[in-house]
Amino acid sequence: MPDKVKVLIVDDSAYMRVVLKDILESDPDIVIVGSAKDGVEAIEKASTLSPHVVLLDIQMPRMDGLATLRRIMRDSPTRVIMLSAMDKFDDQLPIRALEFGAVDFISKPSGPVSIDIVNFKDKIIEIVKLAAGVKVEVLKRASAPLPHKLNAIRKVVTLEAKGIVLAASTGGPRALEMIFAALPKELPSPLFIVQHIPAEFSNSLTKRLSSANGPRVVLAGDEQRVEKGMAYLAPGGRHLKLAWKGASNLMMRLSDESPVNFVKPSADVLFKSAADCFGANAMGIVLTGMGADGAAGAKAIRLAGGEVLVQDEQSSLAFSMPRSVIEAGAASKVIPLESIAEQIVRFLEE
Repeated sequence: MPDKVKVLIVDDSAYMRVVLKDILESDPDIVIVGSAKDGVEAIEKASTLSPHVVLLDIQMPRMDGLATLRRIMRDSPTRVIMLSAMDKFDDQLPIRALEFGAVDFISKPSGPVSIDIVNFKDKIIEIVKLAAGVKVEVLKRASAPLPHKLNAIRKVVTLEAKGIVLAASTGGPRALEMIFAALPKELPSPLFIVQHIPAEFSNSLTKRLSSANGPRVVLAGDEQRVEKGMAYLAPGGRHLKLAWKGASNLMMRLSDESPVNFVKPSADVLFKSAADCFGANAMGIVLTGMGADGAAGAKAIRLAGGEVLVQDEQSSLAFSMPRSVIEAGAASKVIPLESIAEQIVRFLEE
């Protein structure tokens, strides 16, 4: 992160521009270098002011947020955080913004003009400062075409169930989409996903991952029986745990317990339960993200005899989560994002 994070604020509401400026400038490490009321003005100022981070509203006159994002990433690539009022728009727009190169998104809690956004001051400052540390060169690759589908997995008779758990944070939705786009539709084992994401975006991410035409992705439910070949996303704001009920029924349980590693859902919670349920037949995958969530859970999987894959630094938007697993001595392999789907198939065919 630079000594001073230079931020450009783009919103058609004068009130929101002032409030966001006050919020961000309350932190001594952030300076507002300008503001814009629409997309056309934003493109010009992104070029002339060279901000480290752009806060960009989705709904704007003359040019909407997605079109503005695409122009900025083409002409003056930088780190863009989308501002989204989920109750007013297509719930896929923020997820599409990540595909076009946005780092993250902030939900406006009460619509396009959110008076109560000041209640989320600390979180907004945190997101902006974290965004300033991500790699622009990886962002520019976010709009690359999805990978080709791998060949269907060969039929394998296994004596014990296998399970795959994935964890991601910053940059995760696009990384997950690339993995699911490459995986065959039919897999002999379930997959479980923790993505650090606000609860209001869980449904849209589920739809997005399912549209990649790999394994079907659904939101995990409390006391729901697990089915082979399905992928389950932990809903935002709930921990996901796995547990056997009898000898053959694997169940999911959702928990409202306190955050772990400052996040809920937590990869550590899911990974540790996967180690208990699958032992040496567990595979943990830690993808791009900030923080250290997943390191302790990955260690539990390795101690149980399972395998842990870690996304490499070159393909990660943010390398903190993968690095924490490596530093804990819990990584079996450190590999590029484009190799992960193939490794999943190999694991299931062994």
